Amino acid sequence: MDKSIVAGYRHTGIIVKDMKTSLHFYRDILGLKVVQELADNSDYINTITGTENCDARFYKMDCGDGTILEILEYRNYPTELIPQEIYNVGAAHVALRVHNAEDAYERLLKAGVKVLSRPVLSSEGIAKVFFCLDPNNVRIEMVEMIDKK
Repeated sequence: MDKSIVAGYRHTGIIVKDMKTSLHFYRDILGLKVVQELADNSDYINTITGTENCDARFYKMDCGDGTILEILEYRNYPTELIPQEIYNVGAAHVALRVHNAEDAYERLLKAGVKVLSRPVLSSEGIAKVFFCLDPNNVRIEMVEMIDKK
């Protein structure tokens, strides 16, 4: 049987160094809605992550269309920021749709968020796009879809 293993998309999780700073970015600046907050030090979390005596904290946030972004902090494990140049193997980014790329760009600048460029029309002409960095140097792609009539 040639059935896909994948049934659908669940969420994207980002490990953060400082939950308070990251929550401020995702909830207060970007405006994502917290739908679940959870602290977990159970056998379950230790089993699935391969950790021991883990003390994890999670926030699941709705991106406005029902998709979920999760930020996680492992409070009793030493966490280091890693270089996340976009061309390195394993580097990832999260793409979020925005209503207006120019407005999002200006609001992020005003909030002191590091942005990597002004919004630019995509090569295929279907979106205005720019990247910013979250407090952990994770690249967040901001995408305004252009209605091609």
